[in-house]
Amino acid sequence: DRSALRFAAAAAAAVEMGEYGVTPGQRVAIIWDSSSPVEALKDLVDKIQALVGADNRVSVENINQLSQSAHRESSFDVILSGLVPGSAVQHSVEVLAEIARILKPGGRVLLKEPVVTESGNNSRIKTAAKLSTALTLSGLVEVKELQKEALTLEETQSVREHLGYQGNDLLIVQIEGRKPNFEVGSSSQIKLAFAKNPGPSGKPSVDPATAKLWTLSANDMNDEEMVPGFLCEALLLLLLSPLFFPTLSSFSCASWEASQLRR
Repeated sequence: DRSALRFAAAAAAAVEMGEYGVTPGQRVAIIWDSSSPVEALKDLVDKIQALVGADNRVSVENINQLSQSAHRESSFDVILSGLVPGSAVQHSVEVLAEIARILKPGGRVLLKEPVVTESGNNSRIKTAAKLSTALTLSGLVEVKELQKEALTLEETQSVREHLGYQGNDLLIVQIEGRKPNFEVGSSSQIKLAFAKNPGPSGKPSVDPATAKLWTLSANDMNDEEMVPGFLCEALLLLLLSPLFFPTLSSFSCASWEASQLRR
């Protein structure tokens, strides 16, 4: 009997892991709003806590306070939003951007939201297509609709009470998305090789035509239309390098300025 009970418990846990995409050791955020029934929220938190283990791996956040939270970037492996039974959570552009920010690279977001079947005058409630687009624009990838079904009586009442929508054209949609396996806005150094292989002398070989084009003579120093000294320094920083143009390495803006003073 005990073995059967343990087996049943393990099977139930496996189903819940599959339902929420949560595994032991992960950090999970659960997002709720004023439409979320308190007892249902508590049950969900207990369920997720049992799946991931102890050590404060589950954070519970009110959707209206999410942007003021102290969570750093890439804090959570999984974010569950609007999954409290009876909720009517609406995800604004700002909320989705914050979810993408605190989600780890490769992390997963799973959310539920009431949607209208067709676009109408109610701008607060989105269609399923617009919700998917909003997730994509927030920086998430692999966005896909998992489920779409009619609202329960409890969800219908919640929508009417908290969103003020009295229509009968609503569905509840469940969508998931993932954060790319890199931080949005991250950068990486790219090495570009422009110079040819060094010649026998150990210096880079230079095209004679290029050397002639970029070699400055004494006559250039006496040119009345030479650029001012500060522009000369800037041009040297941007364009000249002993690696690429060795014939220019002996040229000095200081020597040019000195020649100007002697004039």
